Amino acid sequence: MTPGTYNFPAMRRGDTFRGRDIASLTQDSVPLAITSARLQVRLRGSGTLLHEWRTTGAAPNAAITGASSNTVRLYAVAPAVTELWVPGDHEYDLEVVFASDSATLTILAGKFPVKSDTTRAV
Repeated sequence: MTPGTYNFPAMRRGDTFRGRDIASLTQDSVPLAITSARLQVRLRGSGTLLHEWRTTGAAPNAAITGASSNTVRLYAVAPAVTELWVPGDHEYDLEVVFASDSATLTILAGKFPVKSDTTRAV
């Protein structure tokens, strides 16, 4: 299966990343339950991890969805965390594990650009 493509709009380092629903999984209009999900953002070319959302762990790597849900929700990321993000051309992909058969699939991928900021926290 080829993952879908979604390119995030460019954001400024140090700004709040607003949470959002990015995938609602269905087949023939029937919700497909997932047991876990993970989205990693990495600097293109170097593989350096910028941020990760996953269904386990504590903030700032907050859960992205609840078990037996079919919606993948990225939770907001505070400015204190995004201030540490390195500006650049980043990429991401989203993996989910389906409840029905434990299959792991990458369902979405794309760009996650982070721009430099002028105004910084002191």
